[in-house]
Amino acid sequence: MAGDDSSTDGKKGILHPEGIQVARDMAAGVVHEINNTLGVIIGNAHLAQRSVSNRAALEKYLGEIRGAAEEGRELMRQLGMFASQESARTRVVSLNDLVTEATSEYQGQVTLDLSGEDPAVELDLWLAQDAARSLAGLMLRAGSVSKLRVATRVVGNAVALTFEDDGSNLSDKELRTLFTPLVRTERRPQAGVTLTKLADLASRCGGHVTASNRDPNGLRIVLTLPVAGENESGDGPGVPLAKQSV
Repeated sequence: MAGDDSSTDGKKGILHPEGIQVARDMAAGVVHEINNTLGVIIGNAHLAQRSVSNRAALEKYLGEIRGAAEEGRELMRQLGMFASQESARTRVVSLNDLVTEATSEYQGQVTLDLSGEDPAVELDLWLAQDAARSLAGLMLRAGSVSKLRVATRVVGNAVALTFEDDGSNLSDKELRTLFTPLVRTERRPQAGVTLTKLADLASRCGGHVTASNRDPNGLRIVLTLPVAGENESGDGPGVPLAKQSV
């Protein structure tokens, strides 16, 4: 019908079931996270009121309130980043240096398998550091994980950054929802915030990110980005990741 704005042609299609479901999932996740934060704040504020004469208890409850408020602020910062339509402020950086810095606090738990030829990528440095640190922490916090391997490789004009752990495998349903904002899975709580951040980085930089199970067990996350500059660099075409267990 002429003039019908419900048409799905071009930019007029605004009623897309998949988009609505994503919005619902996002809203449900935000409500869940905020309710958790407010519950901690309200509960501890009540206990603090009843403990004004007990300095040790009062300081404990106030510390819980502050911690919850800071978690809430971090959630809002992450949501603001997802919502931002500003162009990324990119710069050319060494992917090897980025990985080394992002995993430095996990020495002993992380094996670095870095490309012999230093891969250069153009990306938002702050977002990349935040995403890489968060991903390493997410994987190492899983109860079944003891080791994490992080590898960099360049094949032609693409750079692959791979995170592999030795934890439990995920179900097909969990794998399909890993990149949903604020998703919660049994084995990877808060995966959605971290992996949506990584997907946002890939999108801004013209790359992509995938998740899959490892054989026989573990999770593999691969971020693929274009090599910075006009010339191909790195290990050359067809070089596979080393067959190194974590």
